[in-house]
Amino acid sequence: MTNKLHTISRRGLLRTGAAVGAASLFTPAILRAQGTYPTRNINVVIATGQGGGAETTARAFTNVMRTDLGVDFEFEFHPGAGGQVGYELYNSRRDKDGYNLLFSNMHPEIITYATQETNYNLPGDIIHFAKTGGTPIVCYVGANSPIQSIEQLVEMGRQNTVTIACSRLPHPGTIGMLSLAEATGADFNMIPYGGGNPTSMATITGETDAAVLTAGVAISLGEQVRVLGTFRSMEAFNVQMGNPPLVNDVFGTSIPELELAQGWAMHTEVWENMPEVRERLVGSIRAAFDNPELRAQHEAVNYPFDGVEYGDETVCAQIVADTTALARQFADRIRDS
Repeated sequence: MTNKLHTISRRGLLRTGAAVGAASLFTPAILRAQGTYPTRNINVVIATGQGGGAETTARAFTNVMRTDLGVDFEFEFHPGAGGQVGYELYNSRRDKDGYNLLFSNMHPEIITYATQETNYNLPGDIIHFAKTGGTPIVCYVGANSPIQSIEQLVEMGRQNTVTIACSRLPHPGTIGMLSLAEATGADFNMIPYGGGNPTSMATITGETDAAVLTAGVAISLGEQVRVLGTFRSMEAFNVQMGNPPLVNDVFGTSIPELELAQGWAMHTEVWENMPEVRERLVGSIRAAFDNPELRAQHEAVNYPFDGVEYGDETVCAQIVADTTALARQFADRIRDS
């Protein structure tokens, strides 16, 4: 029996190395994030302008997570078209390698997806996997308004058209009030005012019959407004608003809980095919909720901590499904009210 020892020449070695190197260049990015994750900084795309609530919340979390993960986070902002600009860019121009995340104002951006033609699919291309918190949607009137209850507002809407101020039409408050109108036979005319302050002033001055926005806005107005009802009951907010009734409890409706939620998203390919990335990020985000530093980060910039709560990918999937269905149901009203 003979043993054959195969040798390779220097030229052959160079050819082999070049072939391996070339092959690695064509290996899909999805397969290239190997080793202990993460090994470099993580990029975060935000589909709104710099300085808003999404950035504040995202930085509060990443300031805690970077200690756990041992890397830093870099931010980029791409506002426009209700989040569509940022989502399109993230989906088509950011590598699917586990080092690119999206931080989302969930409900408004899902509404945009549901009512516009986009080149991305939720959750087929981008999956929301960790809710970081939310603020309930509430309906309120000015303190001097004759309307004393949500029942009275609906009854008025059954007799005549009732005007409801909102900050913008693609908003969870809009689909909440339109859902209530359809369920009760009321006629609500949604009027966008382009921001929280003008929306509130419209109902405080009596220019509109009522307004719909977040509990945080209503609470900040104090005795200038009276909250008639909420689309999601959260004790931390309820006690600051005089414990308004849950809309579904009053009318026996089954409108999905509506809030202005925020959360983390990533490429669905990464979520499904890179378990190390998925488990490391989810673990770090969950650990942040148990870290007192997260509250300290919010307090340092005077940002409310009341609505901070964790929701996993199942919670996020329900938000996407419910919000998409409602937005598509009222798509014509959202565009044309």
